[in-house]
Amino acid sequence: MQDKKNFGKYISEKRKELGLTQEELANRLYVIPTTVSKWERGITYPDITMITDLCRELNISEHEFFIACDDLAVSREKMEAKRYRNIIKVINYSFSVSYLIAIITCFICNLAIDRKLSWFFIVLISILISFCMTNLPIYIKRDKFKIVKIIGLIHILTYLLLFAINLFVGGSWFIESAIITTFEFGLLWIGIIICNFTKINVSFKISISFILPAICAVLTNPICSKVLNIPNENDDIYNRIIALIFLIISIIMLFNGTISKKHKK
Repeated sequence: MQDKKNFGKYISEKRKELGLTQEELANRLYVIPTTVSKWERGITYPDITMITDLCRELNISEHEFFIACDDLAVSREKMEAKRYRNIIKVINYSFSVSYLIAIITCFICNLAIDRKLSWFFIVLISILISFCMTNLPIYIKRDKFKIVKIIGLIHILTYLLLFAINLFVGGSWFIESAIITTFEFGLLWIGIIICNFTKINVSFKISISFILPAICAVLTNPICSKVLNIPNENDDIYNRIIALIFLIISIIMLFNGTISKKHKK
């Protein structure tokens, strides 16, 4: 609506520069005065078939006419970009304030209840991981290594989280949990490397992105059972169904990428 109003203002200014009334311009274009009034009030645009006649009567070229339209489009894009940036800022500040409140609250509660800092470090590291997912992408410069930096930091923080939990609850399961985490992140790193640092077809990248979780769904429980030395009582039927769905999607995308590649040749 704002674009129409700005465009209507442009039409009105050009008409007034020539000393024409709305009725006079309407008569020259063989339209009723209310039509011109609607253009200038931003209610409607001129019909495309009238552009040549309108430009002639306003003593402007069609190029100038479309330049004005382009300027309005650019103005709209700038306004939308500004609105988007403001929304991102609000979300960013909201998350930051929420994280800060949670950290301060848990710090005070941990000291007040236990007279020392213990489980607070678990909360702190968990919040840092969340910060990496929600806020950090806004601060890191956009480049091909951006996702690598973020996932790398999350990977390190995950090990720290496991270590903090192990210290709090006791036991000697940190090494085993670290091995399982390494397997999970290993698949993630394979996907990131392929999707960010190879020039293969987008459909192939999507296909690989579905193959990796399929592998994860099938192998996670057996690996956990082996590493933790516990019986795998789950028959993994749901995991296999999920893996099958991912595999079907992967095959479809692989087929689609092959077809696209042949068409390009």
